[in-house]
Amino acid sequence: MYVSDRIMYLFSGLIGLSLVGMFLESWRLILYPYLVVIGVAITVGMWNVVKKRPGMLWVPILIAGGYLALFIILDVITRNDPAGGSSYVLGMTPGLAIYLLGILPLAVLASLIYALIFDPGDVAEMEQEFRTGEAAE
Repeated sequence: MYVSDRIMYLFSGLIGLSLVGMFLESWRLILYPYLVVIGVAITVGMWNVVKKRPGMLWVPILIAGGYLALFIILDVITRNDPAGGSSYVLGMTPGLAIYLLGILPLAVLASLIYALIFDPGDVAEMEQEFRTGEAAE
């Protein structure tokens, strides 16, 4: 089985899980698979960089793991109180502080890291590998 097929099966499974969440009206089943899709999409975009330097796999793992951790923390602290408590963090409620000081900056950092690592010259090579199956086991 080609690597591209496996990636598509993973995307399909995660999207299917999100659809189940939509029918069950569970935002957690919609959001958390989407966060994993972000990590997989970044890995696909960095395919040649990760293949040449496997140590670069930390980038998608760190970004997807960071998103998961921040959203889980946000989910836990806002479970009983939409604001996350009565205390303040830098003049903001804890839930807003996690969103504005953690989740939004991580989106900017993820884009910056991806832009610094991505090499547009590798796109043609990656497409050729997916077509010929060289990237498969």
